[in-house]
Amino acid sequence: MNGRVSSKTGYLTRLSLFLAIVIVLTVFNIGNIPIGPIVATIYQVPVIIGAVILGVGAGCFLGGAWGLLSFYLAVTGQTTDIVALAVVAQSPLIYLAISFVPRLLTGLLSGLLAKAMRKLFSQKLDFIGFAVAGAAGSLVNTVCYLGALFLLIRELLAALFEIELGAVGAMVMGVAFSNGLVEAAVSCFLVAAVSKALVRFVPAGGKDKAKKGPE
Repeated sequence: MNGRVSSKTGYLTRLSLFLAIVIVLTVFNIGNIPIGPIVATIYQVPVIIGAVILGVGAGCFLGGAWGLLSFYLAVTGQTTDIVALAVVAQSPLIYLAISFVPRLLTGLLSGLLAKAMRKLFSQKLDFIGFAVAGAAGSLVNTVCYLGALFLLIRELLAALFEIELGAVGAMVMGVAFSNGLVEAAVSCFLVAAVSKALVRFVPAGGKDKAKKGPE
């Protein structure tokens, strides 16, 4: 029983640490890395690492927390994201869907992918496995977020950027291929490097694996 309590305490401690990183990056807006003319974001990185190391549940929690925090900052005007501010002014509920669902899916699908690879590779992920999860998780975030913008507010985007409605799709695809691919590459490296280092001290597999501890 003591072993199970200790495992649960360790899990919650690590989850809290990842949550703190998500909060710091988002609140202080320090998750941007300039790479030439492109600015890559790394807000998704702690969510993906949490999902890979701690499991699907942790990924959902961290992704959901990131989405809700982004929504709160936009609603209270504490963000520099002009798209977020414009959407909130039109409909806070629409922005809640845009900010929350893609981030939740980022954590969920990253955790599920890591779980599937862990089964495939007999409970062990190497650097390449972590890298795949990092790149895939980042792409999920990019595709879902930009897809939500296109589906829900393309008229607003056209007005905001003063372009024709028919050109919104091309603009979104351009951002996906430029920023999205760069962010996937950055996330691929960071998730792989950090996860590889952490897994030496933290048993990968999360809460499900913790339940197998001694009673």
